[in-house]
Amino acid sequence: MKTFNKIILSTSLLFSGLSFASSNIEMYKSPSCGCCTEWAEIMEQKGYQVDIQEQKDWTNVKREFGMPAKLQSCHTAIIDGYLIEGHVPEKEVARLLKEHPQDIKGLAAPGMPMHSPGMAKPGEAYKDFDVIAFHADGTTSVYAEY
Repeated sequence: MKTFNKIILSTSLLFSGLSFASSNIEMYKSPSCGCCTEWAEIMEQKGYQVDIQEQKDWTNVKREFGMPAKLQSCHTAIIDGYLIEGHVPEKEVARLLKEHPQDIKGLAAPGMPMHSPGMAKPGEAYKDFDVIAFHADGTTSVYAEY
């Protein structure tokens, strides 16, 4: 009986994580940006569906969705009403979707951090950058440190 309960628990945990990864991501990027494409591929490998909108100028998208200029990066993504700016690790996107905070508009990895998803070499640990939450009231806070 204990083995059966462990199997049920393990299966439940497996599927609970997949529910967030089934979300669709609408991503805006430059047609020539390879690191953005790599970030999208990482997200797809984690189970997300990524719809890439290639545009030469996507600053209007950033402005339309209220992306603070100081947090801007090379691509902008929208998932379940949240803005994801730049090379934010999937782990933090999943956490955001799970916790579903009402006061956070989105997450950003400002600039193009060298050791972030899509920028890091395959297999390299993510490091040396922060993921920043930006709030509806205009404030920001550190959401995760790498």
